[in-house]
Amino acid sequence: METALYLAMGWCGTKYPGWWRRFWKNPPPPPDPEPWWAIALIGIGLIAGFAGGTLFSNAILDNQFFSGQSAVASGLFAFGASNVVTGVVSALKK
Repeated sequence: METALYLAMGWCGTKYPGWWRRFWKNPPPPPDPEPWWAIALIGIGLIAGFAGGTLFSNAILDNQFFSGQSAVASGLFAFGASNVVTGVVSALKK
């Protein structure tokens, strides 16, 4: 169930391609004729969420500060990791 939680949080943390363009108020670009970039970005978000959640869960395994809340904290870390990684990757595409 932890794996499903990390994958779901990774999917939710995925930024859509071109999310940063809204800050410059330029007209949105025409949609790509091929959706491979959006599908690849979702895949990267899933991988980043799973990796971030698993690594954070293993790091706080014996920590008393997170006792009873490790799944929630790891899920939030998975969301954040996916958000950061897909934000950087989507900003690289022009």
